[in-house]
Amino acid sequence: MSNMLHIISAAVDYKVLFARIAEGDAILFVAGGVLSLYTNSQSAKLIKPYCQQFHFYALETDILVRGLALEDVLAEIRMIDYPGFVSLTLEHKVIKTWN
Repeated sequence: MSNMLHIISAAVDYKVLFARIAEGDAILFVAGGVLSLYTNSQSAKLIKPYCQQFHFYALETDILVRGLALEDVLAEIRMIDYPGFVSLTLEHKVIKTWN
């Protein structure tokens, strides 16, 4: 059974998110959700401790279009392109969108 893919498209309550996801789940940040990954943000401080437990991804285009440099986001986040996004959706039978 494959784990769940959580797609974060806006700022969410990360305490609620981490209470509701299972180990091995993947979390993908897209659209405005990528702003949560800015290294000095409060949300990044909440996300960072979970980087070893979960698989984190961000759509690189959405990072760049919002004026962030790749070195400005948490280093633990794997950058993916659109084909990588499609691959994640195919690998996970259950997808939950948080917005």
